[in-house]
Amino acid sequence: MENFLSIIQEKVFTSEILINKSRFLGFAKFVENAEHAEEFIQEIRKKYSDARHVCFAYRLLNTSKASDDGEPSGTAGRPILQVLEKQNLYNVVLVVVRYFGGIKLGAGGLLRAYTGTATSCLENSQKIMYYRSNICKIKLDYNKYQPFLKQIENRFVVITNTNFENGAEIDFIAREDEEIDNAQILGKTMCCFPNMSNKG
Repeated sequence: MENFLSIIQEKVFTSEILINKSRFLGFAKFVENAEHAEEFIQEIRKKYSDARHVCFAYRLLNTSKASDDGEPSGTAGRPILQVLEKQNLYNVVLVVVRYFGGIKLGAGGLLRAYTGTATSCLENSQKIMYYRSNICKIKLDYNKYQPFLKQIENRFVVITNTNFENGAEIDFIAREDEEIDNAQILGKTMCCFPNMSNKG
């Protein structure tokens, strides 16, 4: 896994464009894998089941996929994917729903409409770096808890859980190059550090 640029998690970013009575709705979401991307696409299909087309693209670290969903070949899914590629974003699924307005847009018009909706959707998003990180645990005496918090202040570390039943037991995620004394590494993950995104 390498560090990569994506959008923040736990939020769906949207956009809407009206062209010659056709309504285009864009939806962008961070996903961890293809299964999650496909689940989100199905959610959108179900929610907008009365739409003429539900086109999409997703780009992951190890694969990508795009669909025109009945639009002329190359006019919807591929342009959406190219927007993700141009902005160098990974682990993002981008779905564009079209409600047909009765006026045909032609291949060029469709390409511009899907590209524009996808671009607008990402302009509304919040982009952030994800870093290779370690899932960690540390056990401390009570009196060492506050010094530990001071130690990790302004570092690429996110505390995920703290238990004070027997001393201080702290679960946290630390960027791979952060060295935390006496911490047990339990696994690997990718993590964003929102408060540290401008510190390299």
